[in-house]
Amino acid sequence: MKGSTTVLTIAVPASTPYSAFNVTVTGNNPAPIAPTTLTVTVAAKIAVNPTATASKSYTVGTSVTVGLNITDSPAFGGFIVAIFFNTSILQFSRLDYSGTGYVFGNDVFVSDECLNLADVPGAAAACTDKTLNAPGVLTLFLATESGNNIGTNGILATLTFRVVGTGLSPIHFVFQEVQTEPSGVQLQTVGYDGYFTNADCGSGNLCKPPVLSFVPPVRPVALRPVSFNATALSQNPGGSIREYNWTSGNFADVQSFNSPSNKGGKLWSNATIIFLQFGQHIVTLSAQDNFGARAYYTVSINVFRVWVDLGISALAIDHTIGVFPGTLVHIVATATNNGVNPENSTLRLAINNQNVATQPIVNLAPILESSLSYNWSTAGITPRVYRLDVTLDEVRNGNTSRILENDTAIIHGQLIDPNNLRVAFVQLIEQVPSGIGVFLGLNLPETLGLGIVLIAVIVFAAGLVRKSRARPEPL
Repeated sequence: MKGSTTVLTIAVPASTPYSAFNVTVTGNNPAPIAPTTLTVTVAAKIAVNPTATASKSYTVGTSVTVGLNITDSPAFGGFIVAIFFNTSILQFSRLDYSGTGYVFGNDVFVSDECLNLADVPGAAAACTDKTLNAPGVLTLFLATESGNNIGTNGILATLTFRVVGTGLSPIHFVFQEVQTEPSGVQLQTVGYDGYFTNADCGSGNLCKPPVLSFVPPVRPVALRPVSFNATALSQNPGGSIREYNWTSGNFADVQSFNSPSNKGGKLWSNATIIFLQFGQHIVTLSAQDNFGARAYYTVSINVFRVWVDLGISALAIDHTIGVFPGTLVHIVATATNNGVNPENSTLRLAINNQNVATQPIVNLAPILESSLSYNWSTAGITPRVYRLDVTLDEVRNGNTSRILENDTAIIHGQLIDPNNLRVAFVQLIEQVPSGIGVFLGLNLPETLGLGIVLIAVIVFAAGLVRKSRARPEPL
């Protein structure tokens, strides 16, 4: 079936801990469809308020003030925010964070303030940590003197700007973090940007920034290519996206990807990034439309380092659906050494839990591949759906048998390597008596045991018969 959609609604109980949860969606059509993993984040909200500061009355020389508000947060004792703005449109004037109406009141300790990689004029603290700072970025690090605040909603700080140009400026969270006291545990947070505009993007409509996002990779690994795919849409009448820019950075590891590049070429919404270091990395996507309106979307990504890991990188099968008995099915499974040292293992192929082939892997060097090839003769085999399992033995300590691979996960209480298994299905069929033209003949009890229901196939067959008797519609 093509074009079919479904809606998944997830109710989050009030007792749910703040964290990021992976939701895996699978389906059958008729064999199991490769799962899609989505991330659902339960978190406190940190937002620019108001979201839109928009008016043509904000002429050069006037001032605007926005708040950084937090909602739905448990008690906390400190926070860090880093805000980016367009310095050709807005000029920073003042930062306020204490007194009536602010979450910490007068119980405030200022740890760090930075603006444009330097001290903030008149600030209570110097700029000592420039990790998050860059041109056009304001960073503030506050904590309470006595411990946790008791409020769950309030104002973290307010920013006042002087208007110095005409256009659109994002007010974008480069980074936000909230910490408990005295443990310093980081709470899950989500930042919601705002924007300033005093420019017309056609027919009297004030400019709006594009809407954009990307889904973070599930398990990004250092020194491996990681793919990012963006979605972006202009909100301005007649607007279209003309540029995508990707930036990832963490200390010495800073990379930029622009599309189209300075040399021209096709517009690409995706990028491939190789993270040189493990740990937290900030990845930012920006998009600009034909009116020059630009928006940013930033995600902090935890990149981990794999020291020892052999994984199955590909499983190729040339015939999978509607296969007649007697067909020679070619199967190739490929393993890759994702680690840093030569390793040994064994590739294994099983069909319906019966081992049919093995391939030893001996001293496979980093980045290199080793393949198992098997030609499966289906002559004389009963029509039904067959399950193919390709497994790769984990790298273990020769004396203790302990798993050495660190690209692992705990599933159902067991430590396993998620990339050491691939599953596929091959459907063998036979033709029913001539005249119907639909291939059935599967052993129904065995097929149902694999979770595949054939009622839809039978209904489809009946539909074909009805259509064959109907008069064709005019073109």
